[in-house]
Amino acid sequence: MIYLYALVDEEPSGPLGAGIVDEPLQVLPQGKLAAVTGETPKRPRPDRETLERQDAVVRRLAGLFAAILPARFGETFADEAALAHRLAPRERQVSEALSLVRGCVQMTLRVFGDPELISEPEAAPAGGPGTRYLAARRREIERSHSLPEIEPLREALRPLLRAERIERHEAAGPLLGTAYHLVLREETGAYLATLEAVKGRIGGRRVAATGPWPPYAFAPEAAP
Repeated sequence: MIYLYALVDEEPSGPLGAGIVDEPLQVLPQGKLAAVTGETPKRPRPDRETLERQDAVVRRLAGLFAAILPARFGETFADEAALAHRLAPRERQVSEALSLVRGCVQMTLRVFGDPELISEPEAAPAGGPGTRYLAARRREIERSHSLPEIEPLREALRPLLRAERIERHEAAGPLLGTAYHLVLREETGAYLATLEAVKGRIGGRRVAATGPWPPYAFAPEAAP
């Protein structure tokens, strides 16, 4: 079966190498896109060793393309026709995502500490139960994608960011949330220097940055 590693829109700058089962990799044209694939006898198991092996493959591939969108682990297709059927309706969305990540890497910022206290509840919206329910859901969704606790840090980093995704962790525990930052490859040094200079201004909370990574968090949701 065909195993999908990544989506691209150009030729690689060097040899693709081997995949997670040492299979040779190839680039399969798919309309305006292309897929980096291998052939595996079965769907791989998501154990730690195999996940680490796939990450190593994707990181190597990221050095061969100016723009790459890593596929989710375990994306397999019976044949090229099945792969083409999956990608065809998503071509525009994937092309736009490739344009966004071109020349960029992902920095991952994890935030630890106490959440910011909400001092005053918002005024109840006018309308019936349905309107109030939708307003409450909107606030919940907005909060799940916000980290006001590190706003001074985000403000300082913003000139270096091409895009940002935030996931707030509401479960009890030290991890408040994760910010995924898309940064030009050549500006990772400036990103880390800015982080070091400003991280003391976020109320004693701790931040930990990892990367650069391939842009895992910036593949469109509908893409494989």
